[in-house]
Amino acid sequence: MNTDAEIFKHIELLLGSIGFIIALFFGAFLIATHKQRDKANVFLAIYLLAFSLRIGKSLFFNYFPIHPVIRNVFLGMLLAIGPSLWLYVKYTHTPNSGIGKLQVVGHYLAIFLFVMFCWIIPNDKSDLSRFIFIGLLLHIVGYGVYTLYSLVAGKPYMSDLYPNKTTQYWLLYFVLLTLGMAFIQIAVFLQIAPYLSTAFLFSAVIVFLSIWGLKNPYLFRMQQEKYAGSTLSHQQASVYFDQLQSLMEEERLFLDPDLTLAKISARLRITTKQLSQVINQVQSQNYSQYVASFRINEAKRLLALPEYQQYKIAAIAYESGFNSISSFNTAFKRLTNITAVEYRRSISK
Repeated sequence: MNTDAEIFKHIELLLGSIGFIIALFFGAFLIATHKQRDKANVFLAIYLLAFSLRIGKSLFFNYFPIHPVIRNVFLGMLLAIGPSLWLYVKYTHTPNSGIGKLQVVGHYLAIFLFVMFCWIIPNDKSDLSRFIFIGLLLHIVGYGVYTLYSLVAGKPYMSDLYPNKTTQYWLLYFVLLTLGMAFIQIAVFLQIAPYLSTAFLFSAVIVFLSIWGLKNPYLFRMQQEKYAGSTLSHQQASVYFDQLQSLMEEERLFLDPDLTLAKISARLRITTKQLSQVINQVQSQNYSQYVASFRINEAKRLLALPEYQQYKIAAIAYESGFNSISSFNTAFKRLTNITAVEYRRSISK
């Protein structure tokens, strides 16, 4: 027995199984809690379960024989990845999207038909079998490219509710990584990449997205029941948020140390609850965090100006709209990961 080969084989199985286990567990968790979570997370769960089952089959088949019909069932999971990706991105932007149940079923019709007729679909090294496999991968690529185009070009359904930058980056990387995994599988098909490279990449992607998700838990947020009775639509929230941005950027309301939620809502002619909903839905922040971000950006601007070099940090804090040095220090550290003194020092260098 070749001991080195056996050790390498176990390492392959271990590394390849990491993503499979995490994705399977998290997908099952999202399905189990779907009634308390955003609809978008249901499609994320389907995506994770489909991909994990597909990767799990690859890992198992690398060590043990599997009947062709069973292989076809797991192979058909590829047809659930593309639609789930697109629907997840769409519902993340527009939770109350007008997609009907029949339309959703239509996107998954291909996987239903594939699994239904899996016993007559060839799964060998024939040309037809290879053609079917590459078609499944191109199905993911097609959905991925369209979703990426929608994100970049800004399709109409993307304009109802603009997420914050973290959510935008999350969705963009999520789509790009999905396309990357599809292209890796094509490379495996063309025999220019190792068979288990997809499993390794999937593990790396899942770990990366898991870390990002833990840092930004609102990406998998629970449904916001406190706004359940609100008559404010997502489109109206977007309009009010644009008006709010104008007040902050043009009239610089954040410089008022006594600025309150009530003062701003009076300017926008909406209730304080509606204003809180606007900021929370569009920016995924509360009122204090939203205003503090403007004040910290102003403080950074002042700290970089030569005429403010002799000002004390406390003076900069008050000039930026803060009414206490402690709240300024806390906000500055949270938003920049360094103190104001360290920031000024880095600017002077």
